[in-house]
Amino acid sequence: MGVEIVGLGKCLPEKVVTNDDISDLVDTDHTWIIERTGIEQRHVATVETGVDLACGAGEEALRGIDRDSIGLVLVATVTPDAMVPVTSAQVKRRLGLENAVAFDINAACSGFMYGLWNAEALMKNGAMPGSNTMEIKRALVIGVERLSRITNWEERSSCILFGDGAGAAVLENRPGSSGILATYLKNYDDERGVLTCGKEYHKIPFWQDEIQPQHLALRGKAVFKFAVNSIEEVTMAALEKAGLTLDDIDWFVPHQANGRIMIAAAQRLNQPIEKFQISINKSANVSSASIPMALYDLSKTGKMEKGDKIAVMGFGGGLSAAAAIIEW
Repeated sequence: MGVEIVGLGKCLPEKVVTNDDISDLVDTDHTWIIERTGIEQRHVATVETGVDLACGAGEEALRGIDRDSIGLVLVATVTPDAMVPVTSAQVKRRLGLENAVAFDINAACSGFMYGLWNAEALMKNGAMPGSNTMEIKRALVIGVERLSRITNWEERSSCILFGDGAGAAVLENRPGSSGILATYLKNYDDERGVLTCGKEYHKIPFWQDEIQPQHLALRGKAVFKFAVNSIEEVTMAALEKAGLTLDDIDWFVPHQANGRIMIAAAQRLNQPIEKFQISINKSANVSSASIPMALYDLSKTGKMEKGDKIAVMGFGGGLSAAAAIIEW
């Protein structure tokens, strides 16, 4: 039994924030940002909620698909609109996915990859408790972020990196097909705190906790080293599970964290950068949304053909990393 991607969607906020706009906030300029990140602009939600973005991407991914056949809605996010109800439950309700079980996960920038892995496993192992169907025929997996809400807009090295948006994929059980050939995930202990974000809670009279600022914080050089090393490790492990080599891969779709990271990863894997989907220039780093958004962008180029093999790679806080090999 194969689990294939049969629909993709993407949704971006209307407001575009250029590098020149960023230079009005901190001491930087367009050239400095481009040279260090490859980012030209990012989208920032001003009126759109996270649920709005998730549903926009989901609507597009579901185009032409029977909504009653969706048995699972899984949303990966680090920036939910609310703690309860979870984002997936709100998406399920708004999109009218009556037969679906819904839950959220948080694996930082690896979130979509962990969601893909969860969905595939559940689809291959039969019915979910509470599902009205005998098995999960189709699943909707979404990555959505409003990173602008946890970005420190006074910190030059980090505020240039992040944006908002959503990407979605519909997975389908197709007996006899290939689809997802192999997946490999790994967690690494972040002993030095190279990538963190605190959580602000209302203070209560009994607390002795220190206040944690709810801002993304990263140690750039350490993140760069981890990203390049982990991309190589999880990609090679996934390829080994699939019985393939790097030269069998037609397209690489990495997490869009930084243009320099993708160039370094291509060099480490000894693969031409032309085989890498690069979308960061127009949308920046959108954490768990970046991979499905980049997959969507690649699909719209018309370059992918039936039977192409794609390596999809994510890495992020935790620390976490994952790769999947997919036959299109």
